[in-house]
Amino acid sequence: MMDTDAPDVTDGHAGGNRGISPALDATLDLLSDKRRRYVLYSLREQSGSMSVEELAEQVASWEEGEVDTQLVLADLYHSQLPRLDEAGAVAFDADEGYVTLTENNGMPLATYLDLAAAEENVA
Repeated sequence: MMDTDAPDVTDGHAGGNRGISPALDATLDLLSDKRRRYVLYSLREQSGSMSVEELAEQVASWEEGEVDTQLVLADLYHSQLPRLDEAGAVAFDADEGYVTLTENNGMPLATYLDLAAAEENVA
């Protein structure tokens, strides 16, 4: 017997033909990674701009246990910052080693970042 109150997910989207906002999907995807959230929290605290080295130190300090800042730095350079840059959440200049928080191109990022920060008891 099928539960008629359950959302129709046969087309891959909850709610059937209503679908889910691509901007919401992109926002939730960005915020699904703890290091990306920590990068965004850090940038918000520092008026929007930081060096990648400063970011790596801050992110490593927030992570539980002993974390090698050099490994965090490598992950930021090669994975997290390019992903945030591609999504338009930050401007990442790999040559200069600097990251700037951007206006989020219509993404509801700030709202969901506030909710995540409250849940994680971060700034």
